[in-house]
Amino acid sequence: MACFSRGKTLLTSLMLLLLLRVPQTSPDSIGGEVFLEALNEEETVGSLSRKAREASNVLRIGAVLDSMDHGTEQALKSGIQVANLLMQKREELSDYIISAEVIWMPKEQFFSAFGATCQLLQKGVVALISPPDPLLRQSVAMVSTQFGIPLIETHWNTERSNSRISINVHPDHDSFGHALFEYLSDYEKWRRMVVVLETYESLSKFEALLNSFEGTIVARIWGDNSTRWKEIMAELAGNIERNFLLDLPYWRVKDFLALAYVHNMTGEQYHYVFADWDTHLLDLSAFTIDGGPKISTFSIVPNIGVEERYLRGQIFEFLRAKINKIERAQRSSDILPFITASAALIYDAMLLFGPALLRHVLSGQVRQEALSCEADETFWPAGELLVNTTKSMDSAELPTITGNLLFDNFGIRTDFNMSILHLQGQGFIEVGYWNGHERLQVVRQLPRYRKPAKKPMTTLTLRVTTLPDTPFAIPVDFDAYGQPLKSPSAWKGYCVDLLELISKDVGFNFTIQVAKDRNYGSLHTDPDGKEYYDGMVGEVLRGEADMAVAGLTITYDREKVLDFSTPFMTLGGSLLFTRPKSQKPSIFSFLQPLSPTVWAYVITTYVGVSLGLFIVARLSPYEWQNPHPCEAFSEEKENQFTILSSFWFFVSPLLNQGTEMAPHSISTRLLTGIWWFFALIIISTYTANLAAFLTVDTTKSPIESVEDLAEQTKIKYGTLKSGSSHDFFKTSKIPVFQKMWNFMSNNPDVFVANTQEGIDRVLRGDYVFVLESTWNEFYNQRNCRLMQVGRLLDSKGYGIGLPQGSPYRDAISESILKLQKSQQLDMLKRRWWMEYNISEPCTNLKDASKEASPLDIEQVGGVFVLLLIGFFWAFIVSIIEFCVHNKACKKSQRSLFLEMWKELKFAIRCMTPSTRTKPSTPPEVQFGKSADCQGCRVKTTTTPANTTADTSPSCSPSSLVSRNHLRPPRACMSAASSPGTPVATPPDLQKPLAPTVSSNATAATTATTTAPTPIDLVASQLTPVYEGQKQGHITVMESSEPSDFSTENYPEALGDAEVEFDSYPNTPMKTTWWDDGGIRSTREQQLPPLTNSRRMGRGGGGTRAGEQPSDWWMEESAL
Repeated sequence: MACFSRGKTLLTSLMLLLLLRVPQTSPDSIGGEVFLEALNEEETVGSLSRKAREASNVLRIGAVLDSMDHGTEQALKSGIQVANLLMQKREELSDYIISAEVIWMPKEQFFSAFGATCQLLQKGVVALISPPDPLLRQSVAMVSTQFGIPLIETHWNTERSNSRISINVHPDHDSFGHALFEYLSDYEKWRRMVVVLETYESLSKFEALLNSFEGTIVARIWGDNSTRWKEIMAELAGNIERNFLLDLPYWRVKDFLALAYVHNMTGEQYHYVFADWDTHLLDLSAFTIDGGPKISTFSIVPNIGVEERYLRGQIFEFLRAKINKIERAQRSSDILPFITASAALIYDAMLLFGPALLRHVLSGQVRQEALSCEADETFWPAGELLVNTTKSMDSAELPTITGNLLFDNFGIRTDFNMSILHLQGQGFIEVGYWNGHERLQVVRQLPRYRKPAKKPMTTLTLRVTTLPDTPFAIPVDFDAYGQPLKSPSAWKGYCVDLLELISKDVGFNFTIQVAKDRNYGSLHTDPDGKEYYDGMVGEVLRGEADMAVAGLTITYDREKVLDFSTPFMTLGGSLLFTRPKSQKPSIFSFLQPLSPTVWAYVITTYVGVSLGLFIVARLSPYEWQNPHPCEAFSEEKENQFTILSSFWFFVSPLLNQGTEMAPHSISTRLLTGIWWFFALIIISTYTANLAAFLTVDTTKSPIESVEDLAEQTKIKYGTLKSGSSHDFFKTSKIPVFQKMWNFMSNNPDVFVANTQEGIDRVLRGDYVFVLESTWNEFYNQRNCRLMQVGRLLDSKGYGIGLPQGSPYRDAISESILKLQKSQQLDMLKRRWWMEYNISEPCTNLKDASKEASPLDIEQVGGVFVLLLIGFFWAFIVSIIEFCVHNKACKKSQRSLFLEMWKELKFAIRCMTPSTRTKPSTPPEVQFGKSADCQGCRVKTTTTPANTTADTSPSCSPSSLVSRNHLRPPRACMSAASSPGTPVATPPDLQKPLAPTVSSNATAATTATTTAPTPIDLVASQLTPVYEGQKQGHITVMESSEPSDFSTENYPEALGDAEVEFDSYPNTPMKTTWWDDGGIRSTREQQLPPLTNSRRMGRGGGGTRAGEQPSDWWMEESAL
């Protein structure tokens, strides 16, 4: 209340002047004494509540506010306090009092806000105050529109509504956009700019600007992720953009500027314009440096002094003191003692709404009514009338803070005064303003500060504080007490060499001293609650040193108390882990070029395509070919693609081998070509990868990234007990880092006291040490058992720390930039990281390990194993084939073992000819060559009596071989059906003939019998009576197609069948037939030993006179 200590005489004179000016009888007239008395009473919340209970009529104003917005609450109650005092001055209104019903609500709680607003309606509120959060505002607006309760808004609202019961005292976003355009485009002459927004919703606030601006605009969303901030700044630092428009909350402005400083974006060529109304409340004096960036902002709350306008100044000073007290307690920021825009707007809203409410209370048009959200068609009729009166109020006589309040029919504020502020050495200074009538007006032209000329520093000696820390600073000379000397020649290391280069360029001398507590510098609090820094940072702050040069990380906390130079080294958090040993190669390493999944796909595709080839070849008529080239008119067709040949045909390309088969049809050739292309790609890929898998050592670490480390608990991980890495995890908001911090904090034993202890623990195994990447690189170059795992956890830099406002900062930063440009910093790092105290860096060893090494048996042993397995199974299959298909096993009396031994001796005997004559070959039929038919004819050596052998090419034995994909030729079946004509038995059906019968035996007896036509009946007619174990061979054939036989001899042919049986003991009768599709079927029946031979046919072949062609006959001969 110090601002109200002026004499009572002055106050009394002012009050009398206002009383004479404003008639007492007018309820609309508000005298200045009302505000002064209201300010001096300074009612508390408790006194207002007490008066509300004592008053018979309470007019409640409901407010749903953000749980952190206590300053707005104070402004609301201050405005209501003025209105209450005004009502108490009128006798007819003395029983009325205005009360604020405030409900605190977290952000984005839409349904909770809806329920809270309904609770306010039940208390009979006469108006609602809208919260700043968009979701909460939408919920309150829905209730207001439905029940006709006036809605007072004090924040940005880009969603225009046609509601006539709302009023927004905040400036309109379209007007603000036009003001920005005039300032940036016309005054600042911007043609390119970067727009940094807090959220996507902020775009609508700048819609008018973006539509009018004709230059290049780059937009970025800032968000809440600090890692995302660094990525944005790193990206923007590499661009050519130098003009930035930022819509960030004022409490994040310093974070942005600190990041801009770290990324060297604080030069005089940069211009930052902050759109938040409260940016001018911040103390940004740390950024007002010579040659620094230009910083501008806007405000609708002018810095009003008492001398400018007495009454308005009194009110402003009062509100500023009360609200700033709450703001400081609520948020620990560097906010200056000024009133915020939201508090000023809600105070102005109450100043405007109070008189309107007073007018209608006196007229009886406004009565408090309790409403329910559950009632049907409940609407407060006085709401729209109250809003219209508020819009029409003349605010020129009101001591508003944000200026004149004018509204359109929809309650949108059409006029406001916006101040344009520039940051100078003493804070923000107003250089112009904008309003709807005068547009942009510039009242002051501020010259940009120029960088002063460099002063000679050759006679200056600076005190440098550091820590003995290899390779940054290494003491080499000590005094009698074992303390390092302060002379630069008594030290060596990266930082010492860096200081030598900078001192030569800038022109100064220096001494080196060790920090007394051997710490870098962390923030602490003493028992009295006072904050202080220890280590090198503390010595610089206390003036014990002029600069701190070491591996000192630039952090936000340190940046607040020190001025840092341009970073001379960039680094980040990293993971130090043991290098995995080379894995012992698998014996089946040759399979590694392709994954198991790919192998499975290749095998499956091979099987599927082989089956597809078999099916396609069967369907295509062009794959059925004549197997006998010499028989030009043979109707016998053969298909070369059986199941086995199809598989063999497609496995050959995979092994780069050929096959004698060739497809004939387009369909099979197309399928074959596609398979060849597939095999070409697979084999080429396999061959290309095989060399890498077999000649290069493969190593696999169980930890490949920070995500892998966080997802497991077997391998522990930790940091130093204190330091930047420790603080990084402790304060991180990124989920994976929070998870890692929870693990480390729950296991305190993972923290180590110093770097060497952490390295020793890593070497013992099952531990990952988190440290800065510079140390990681330094140690893993000297111990090849160590390596860095994954990417950097963050990005930061080492800088030289100086006191704030140090005159040496700019000169040192410029010198560092020169060293970067000349690559001398890179040469320094190579000297101290790759060459100092090391015989050969591990990087060179790693490069040598990448050279191809000779193959050992471990890499290719699987091929030998596979060959042995194939040989073993081939041998087993050959034995099975020998047992199943060797006819000698049946015909000789020797055992299976003797037969096998005989064949084995024949196979391994030296000088064995490539051809052999197998014993026991029946003499009755032999195959030979003929000059006229090139081996297609048959030489018959034995023919039964009274028969003539048919040796035509169409009846060759090869034509009668039973195959599952052959149909016997018609001519052979016709010949076989003729009685008395012997059929040349193919080699696989030949049997030894029986001995010649005795002379007194009947040579042949014939009998002809007529029988029905079914083939089963034919087979049953062939069943003889057997006596003894004789030998013989019988074949009976029919045709299922009339065209297969001549209609003259066989007009009623019924089906294809071949019945053959032998007289060997326990030998079955086998019946074979083909259907119309050419599919072969076989039926076997066990028969007793054969005594007589019977042949059965139909027509023209019997011995009995008078037989007709359609009659069946059967001929039986004794064996």
